[in-house]
Amino acid sequence: MMSEAPTASDVRRLGTFGGVFVPNVLTILGVILFLRAGWVVGNAGLKGALLILLIANAITLLTALSLSAVATNIKVGVGGAYFLIARSLGLELGGSIGVPLYLAQAISVAFYLVGFSESLLFLLPDADPRVASSIALAIFFVIAWFGAGWAVKAQYLILVVLALSLVSFFSGYTPVAEPGDLLAPAFVRGHSFWTVFAIFFPAVTGIMAGVSMSGDLKDPSKSIPRGTLVAVLLTFFIYAAQMIWLGLNAERAELIENNLVMQRIARVPALILAGLWAATLSSGLASLVAAPRTLQALSLDSVMPHWLAGKLGSSPEPRVALVVTAVIAEASILIGDLNLIAPIITMFFLATYGTVNVVAGLERLVLNPSYRPAFNVHWLPSLLGGLGCLIAMLLINVWATIVAEGVIIGIYLSLTRRRFRTAWGDMRSGLWFALTRFGLLRFEASRQHVRNWRPVLLVLAGNPKARLKLIEFARWFEAERGLLFLAQIVAGEWEKLLPRHQSAAETLQTFIREQRLSAFGKTVIADDFEHGVVTLLQVSGVGQFQPNTVLVGWSEDTVRQAAFARAVRWILELQRNLLVYEEAKPDQPLEPFIDVWWYAKDNGSLMLTLAHLLKSNARWRNHTIRVLRIIKDEAGAEAAESGTRELIADFRIPTEVHVIVSEDLPLEVIARTSRYSEICFAGVAVERLAEQDNPLAAYADLVSGLQGNVLLTKSWHDLKY
Repeated sequence: MMSEAPTASDVRRLGTFGGVFVPNVLTILGVILFLRAGWVVGNAGLKGALLILLIANAITLLTALSLSAVATNIKVGVGGAYFLIARSLGLELGGSIGVPLYLAQAISVAFYLVGFSESLLFLLPDADPRVASSIALAIFFVIAWFGAGWAVKAQYLILVVLALSLVSFFSGYTPVAEPGDLLAPAFVRGHSFWTVFAIFFPAVTGIMAGVSMSGDLKDPSKSIPRGTLVAVLLTFFIYAAQMIWLGLNAERAELIENNLVMQRIARVPALILAGLWAATLSSGLASLVAAPRTLQALSLDSVMPHWLAGKLGSSPEPRVALVVTAVIAEASILIGDLNLIAPIITMFFLATYGTVNVVAGLERLVLNPSYRPAFNVHWLPSLLGGLGCLIAMLLINVWATIVAEGVIIGIYLSLTRRRFRTAWGDMRSGLWFALTRFGLLRFEASRQHVRNWRPVLLVLAGNPKARLKLIEFARWFEAERGLLFLAQIVAGEWEKLLPRHQSAAETLQTFIREQRLSAFGKTVIADDFEHGVVTLLQVSGVGQFQPNTVLVGWSEDTVRQAAFARAVRWILELQRNLLVYEEAKPDQPLEPFIDVWWYAKDNGSLMLTLAHLLKSNARWRNHTIRVLRIIKDEAGAEAAESGTRELIADFRIPTEVHVIVSEDLPLEVIARTSRYSEICFAGVAVERLAEQDNPLAAYADLVSGLQGNVLLTKSWHDLKY
């Protein structure tokens, strides 16, 4: 059983400003601000650029609201977004998002540092970008090694530089002659509103930087909502002001062609370059600090190997994860061209944002009583945010979206096979409860008709390990079209048996899991077998999903007992069909026939339906269904055959019809004709049920004589005494 990832409360020391607000702001105000905002305004025009900003920021704001809601509902531990998703949707889905999120964070370190190195070429054209990136990574590695506190202190310095660069930009003023000319769009060849939107959107995907530090926050449930929302709103106004200022101070051609147009406008041009470096370096540092914490959380949950959560000494920092992250980042730097993987990085971040939105929306939508966030958000904005993330992914790069989703699905399927058992409750059960409740109520209100009959079987399994063939037939009859209840009756005195009830129920559930049965377990304590059957028939299922058919194994000792006889009558009186099964015991190869002995319409239709359900399984697909009927007069054979064919034509089930003329007792004819058929359905006669002592004992010779599988069948519709 997996244990809850520790929250490391003993090392939490960061507040809202340093732990959430600063890393969010520095990640959002990144490379796009300095190198692409002008290009966006030049192509989309000022109106179009502001609309792009509004749409992009709306998605981010909705995600921030969802993130705030989820973060204030649980005690947030190390791992940030992964922690929230895993505790809401389970380790399988959490891990399928968390592993790509970690890789995206690790590779993003290299992405930002390569961006820094390329900007360095404006001053040092002969510098080697890989060497410069590697040196910067080494410096950041040392900072992160000594803890998040050191990283935060470094980010304060970077924030100051970034602020000075913005002051320099907004204090510069070189107005254009006709600023109104820039209001309308003028896209360059190959671009449109949405392609420009796709290029700009990564600018606003930095809100997870703060939540990634959740394990180091003093009060995550308060700091995450406050720091995230303030950062989103502040950076929105900064981008809006920047776009307007660019439109007032530069011509369209310059905005499109000069990536460093901000430097030309600024009062102190050198500060723009310093701000660009600050933006790239701060994003790289934030990713280098966040990624190891995500990997640490994955390791503590055993999604990844546990040794990756090691600390290498007394420091609380996840230093093993930091080393692994640095190795991945350095390998990415040495690869050089990151343009191919950059869209996939963005896809993983957006997939994470979308999942957080879905979590918040579904938690509210399913009305889970335990979902009580301090920061309340309606489900509609959250689900709209999730939809917005999906649309943004498709607009940015369809193929990258497909690759990212393929990776996520592959990891999910891999984790699903590992069958995690967690110590916390996630929202999946709440979601299924809400859907089941909705479906049950609608189904209960619908009109039921015989055409909609489905097998809902109550299997009296006893010791299920000794009745594997009985249970296998139950599975074939259910055929993924109905429901299966696997039941045990523990007979005896309540006081003595009550302590065994829980262990017996758990043993039955373990059997169901091990056999991978789609079944519900039921264990009841009763005075005797009869009362146990009556209890099961009244407590199993709900509404229209109560058992309509009881399947019990044949035992000559059992069927001769009065308690069994009374139980049979109760089964039929309570309007349930009866199936009594005896396993095949052939002394020679059996014939591929499923024989249905037709006597009464109601009983015959039940047997024919069950035979049809059997043939839906590959095991019985090549077997022939034979409908057999006994008459005493040869003269009526032709009419009986045509009448039977006409009768069963409505069932639309391929069958062979055979009419057998014989004056022998029906049970003797059945025993002789179906002796080596692999399956034989034989109806229980009405007059036999009137024999109160042992209604099925008269069938003992038939059951012992047939070599194949025997199913004595009785439809309650045909019950007449």
